[in-house]
Amino acid sequence: MYKSFGQIPRSNPGAASNIADAARHVESSLDGDLDPDAIPDAQRFPRPGVEIPNADDSQEVVEDVDSAPLPVSQEQDDESHEGSVGRVVEEGIEYLAFYKSFRDVQRAPARNRWGIFFIKKRCIALATDMNFSTGESFADCLDALAAFLYTHELYHYRFDAHCLQMEATGGLPVYRPYRRLVANRPIYEWHEESIANFYALKALLPNPRFSYPQPICDYLWDLVANSPGAYAGGISKQQGARRDQMAQQASAAFGNAGPTAWQGLIESTIRIGMGLSKQREATLSSFLHLNNCPVYWIDWVKGGKSVLVPFVASVSEINNDFIKRYLAGVQDHHSDHSFYRIDNGEKVKLPNPHRPDLTNREFHNIIGKAGMTSPQFYKERTRTSVWRKEVPRSPVLPPRFGQNGAAG
Repeated sequence: MYKSFGQIPRSNPGAASNIADAARHVESSLDGDLDPDAIPDAQRFPRPGVEIPNADDSQEVVEDVDSAPLPVSQEQDDESHEGSVGRVVEEGIEYLAFYKSFRDVQRAPARNRWGIFFIKKRCIALATDMNFSTGESFADCLDALAAFLYTHELYHYRFDAHCLQMEATGGLPVYRPYRRLVANRPIYEWHEESIANFYALKALLPNPRFSYPQPICDYLWDLVANSPGAYAGGISKQQGARRDQMAQQASAAFGNAGPTAWQGLIESTIRIGMGLSKQREATLSSFLHLNNCPVYWIDWVKGGKSVLVPFVASVSEINNDFIKRYLAGVQDHHSDHSFYRIDNGEKVKLPNPHRPDLTNREFHNIIGKAGMTSPQFYKERTRTSVWRKEVPRSPVLPPRFGQNGAAG
């Protein structure tokens, strides 16, 4: 059945502009210190977890998702593996996409725009990894990834918009104090990210309108499960405790401004804005409708190519540390290539040591024979301090067969 790319509705530039104008007016009338210029540089946009290059070194390219041509995979079997998965495992989903509040519309990146931004090169790299891992088409992988990221970032917009409604009627700031508080908390206390990932995974579940291939859903579940801090909490179907803690964070700005009963009212009112339903949104005004949040591709280019540096495990690391140290590999035989027998009995061919980077095919063949997925590989890479601690591994995993590009 037909579905829009990534479940993303058509853009409404007029509505988006009106929301930014209204937010500027509301914030200017709030009690308390809300001058954006008074916020320390460390608390300015982008929010924690968003990694973008220096604007002076490249040209920023922003495209509307619903009007730009869909990206196509530039990767082939013999192209270098780009490990976007590794950065997601280390830093979270915002490595791939981010939400920029309508309150920050005048700030870089993407000045004069706000909304959801998919970082094109990184999304292509992750969809390519998904393609190799699942055997599903690149187009299907990118579509599902976009739906996942869109829903995750839409949750951030949903709560931002709910806070604006509260501010418009209550006269006290909610969102900026909340964001400042969270920015100074460790990543396992970023409860909003857990809830956002919960809804992102939920968006992939089969329904009467469309469904996604199960291997793709499994891949994204695995990606969330191996993400850092609160991001990994998204695999839990029970988000009630996370919502309670998020509501406490958002209401903390009110401090001792009133009696306990009043504090309870504020917290319960905040909690009303912590759900997400794309079809039946009952608590947001039509002015702030979910469909009014714009969605873009963004990249930074120089000489026609993206300047975003891929995150890649080198051939030297794979040969000397992952295979020989972590997998307890021992040489099996040597011909034109070296072959090693790893801990689960599988035989792997060492990548050519004269090349610096792994190819897509080599990476997925090796981790498949080791019984690992891409997120598991990068999670273990971090846990073992790049294959230096708690090696060889225990327990030993059986190989993963029947996967495109994996062991076989």
